[in-house]
Amino acid sequence: MTDKDNQPENVVDLASVKRAKTATSKPRHVKKQEARAEKARKAEANRVRSGRSKAQKARDKAPTEKLHRLVDASRLNKTPDTDPDS
Repeated sequence: MTDKDNQPENVVDLASVKRAKTATSKPRHVKKQEARAEKARKAEANRVRSGRSKAQKARDKAPTEKLHRLVDASRLNKTPDTDPDS
């Protein structure tokens, strides 16, 4: 009898599982291509739905955020007048 004959039925041969997984898995570059394609599909759907891309929204939002930060900073830098007579 061989070792495989002595093994219980629920024991899995890990070497054969690894070979099967390697044989059926996709190469890394294919997975990356598919991920990029999916990202492009989602971006296109977002543009269709909202009319603008994420980059366009970020560009529109950036100047107002910068202005708000400058205003907040100027408010913090102002010191209250301690002498009301001047």
